[in-house]
Amino acid sequence: MHVKTFRAPTIALALEQVKKELGNDAIILGNKKLALAKGATAVEIMAAVEPEKTSEALVPFWPDASGLQDELYEIRGMISLLLSSKKLYGELQLERPVTDLYHRLLVRGLDEKQTFLLLRRTLDQLDETAREPEQVLDTFRRQLLDRIAFGRPFDRLSPPRETAAVYTFVGPTGVGKTTTLAKLAAYLKLRRRIAVAVISLDTYRIGATDQLRTYTDILNVPLQVAQNRSEFEQARSQLDHNDVILVDTIGRNFLHPEHVGDLGRIFGDTEGLHHFLVLSATAKDEDVKQILQRFRPLGVGSLIFTKIDETLSPASIINQLLRFPHPVSYLGTGQRVPEDLVPATPKRLLSFIFPFENGSDGKESHGSSLRTAEKIS
Repeated sequence: MHVKTFRAPTIALALEQVKKELGNDAIILGNKKLALAKGATAVEIMAAVEPEKTSEALVPFWPDASGLQDELYEIRGMISLLLSSKKLYGELQLERPVTDLYHRLLVRGLDEKQTFLLLRRTLDQLDETAREPEQVLDTFRRQLLDRIAFGRPFDRLSPPRETAAVYTFVGPTGVGKTTTLAKLAAYLKLRRRIAVAVISLDTYRIGATDQLRTYTDILNVPLQVAQNRSEFEQARSQLDHNDVILVDTIGRNFLHPEHVGDLGRIFGDTEGLHHFLVLSATAKDEDVKQILQRFRPLGVGSLIFTKIDETLSPASIINQLLRFPHPVSYLGTGQRVPEDLVPATPKRLLSFIFPFENGSDGKESHGSSLRTAEKIS
């Protein structure tokens, strides 16, 4: 990666320098204001561009974690064999290739009960004479994807619009709502050429609005701050001439229902809101279950899973999508804005449990492998 610092009197002029020298694919790493002599000020932007790559081998994001991941897979395999073999053979009387697939799926982190039910439905679709491993695997994939909904609401946008479409980012603390909003704002503004505005309801965290303002200044999109329903409605009205309004919210402790209720009182019965529920891929299954239940009264439009690069078991995402009917929209694979966000697609979700089909042994970091795929499109 080629990194360079640019300095100019204003952000706009600095960004022009970045674009002229590094091109449209430049990545903004940071910016700051500088105090110069005689009261003058300037803006300094650090930007980078990645050299074009040929067909390089994937480099693990956590190269030192391979041993830990091997051990985790081995332990899972032993446990799944001990706990599930008796049940599987007793209820389904399956032949060896199918039980091998069953255990392999459990090792990857798929829920035992969900896997068992899917495999049973898979076999119901196949004649006993058509149960070769490849046929079972293909049918299992179809059964799995039939139960998962995908949704990318931005694909339906067709600006210019008479009124702005409003998307909120809600969820527990620390999942990366603000960063995710910034990634999508950059995508809409720079790739789709859509007029974007931002409203921040996060006035609780120290520096939260400043962090968001840094992004909006770089993107040259308007930002307004609101603390209650009245201010939210006023900000929405003032920004309604844009195509899209993205709303950042304060992280809520899902153990306290009244905290989620605060958001409900701000949004009220406002029509036309799409709520993105942002969840961490590192969260425990039981916690995610509780979070989904707590936020359900708000009216969840679709899910975004972040921190894919920070877990050895991204298949847990699929467990949640099988349990709850909400569509999944995007996957966050790191902190870089706007690069580390990709659409959730059937192929990507399947790669979490079938990485060996892509010529891999399944031990690469999921963050690094997703980063090599196409970005939001």
